[in-house]
Amino acid sequence: MVDFLLGVVGLASVGGAIYVFFFRFTGPSGHFLWDGVIAIVLALVFCACALMLFLRHVNKEEEIHITQ
Repeated sequence: MVDFLLGVVGLASVGGAIYVFFFRFTGPSGHFLWDGVIAIVLALVFCACALMLFLRHVNKEEEIHITQ
């Protein structure tokens, strides 16, 4: 459940960062400082979610069932 939430939040934040950067920050009528800050914060949220998702699975061992 936590993995799903991290994935959803990560994808939503990277989508928001792309939207803010390409359509507001580089657009003709934008508040350049705040739009840049929002885009950077959303990108950092994505990086944090990806890192947490990766670190949750690093030391997990898979059980190997050997049957005859």
